[in-house]
Amino acid sequence: PDIWAFPCKSFTLRNSRGDLDAFCLHILIISGLRIFIYQLWTSCVNMLFLTGNRRILQQGVDFKQIDKEGTGRPFLFFFLISSHDLDNFIILQALMASVAYYVFPFLSLLPLWDPRSFIAATLLHVVVSEPLYYWVHRCFHGDYLFTHYHSLHHSSPVPQPLTAGSATFLEHLILTAVIGLPVLGSCTIGYGSISMIYGYVLVFDFLRCLGHSNVEIVPRQLFEKLPFLKYLLYTPTYHSLHHEDMCTNYCLFMPLFDALGDTLNTKSWEPHKRTSSNAEL
Repeated sequence: PDIWAFPCKSFTLRNSRGDLDAFCLHILIISGLRIFIYQLWTSCVNMLFLTGNRRILQQGVDFKQIDKEGTGRPFLFFFLISSHDLDNFIILQALMASVAYYVFPFLSLLPLWDPRSFIAATLLHVVVSEPLYYWVHRCFHGDYLFTHYHSLHHSSPVPQPLTAGSATFLEHLILTAVIGLPVLGSCTIGYGSISMIYGYVLVFDFLRCLGHSNVEIVPRQLFEKLPFLKYLLYTPTYHSLHHEDMCTNYCLFMPLFDALGDTLNTKSWEPHKRTSSNAEL
């Protein structure tokens, strides 16, 4: 029957050796680039001659935190064999992306470039990923979930880029869904592209590192000239307040959702302005 024509055709495409090799190569490249982003952020924010006057918390990172988060190691070698947090969630998400290739055969038909895919992914991120993360994060600050899961993330006294990956298996699964929904959603409605997958995943990691960097690099003039941007983009200072006062600032990247959920820390903007001003002296 005709009803089986498309699934059978898709199954053939899905199992094409060339398609499989290409998709696996993309997963490998993306995984390597993700590790490079985390490593580059970690190296840069700890160059005190560059970041000393921009640091939010002045205390240093102790060896317990370094060991827990797996920093300061030859990352290319440990990419395949390490059991530390950085490698864990990237390898987990790479495996889940591989499974998605078999479950959703249309992923083998994605074009290299489609401008509409970036618009679709951005819209889905705002209306799906941001509110989903906000409410799940807020739930993880309840007594049971925080004690048994989320407390691991908050056990790092000084936020670092690799702190973003310091979490439990359950939290990594949820974050995988948060990342994957805009990507898969865009592809499902016919607006997916390979370049969008690269761009969305790498920008997602870049912003996660930004929030946990403990170095304020977002200039105060940006919010002074365009005040509405402070509700669309968080800052390292903004997220550091969440690690200090764990009842506020739950958002993923957009403080707008904290404002809507009445969990926005009233001190969010003043420390940012002060730290940014100090960096100009």
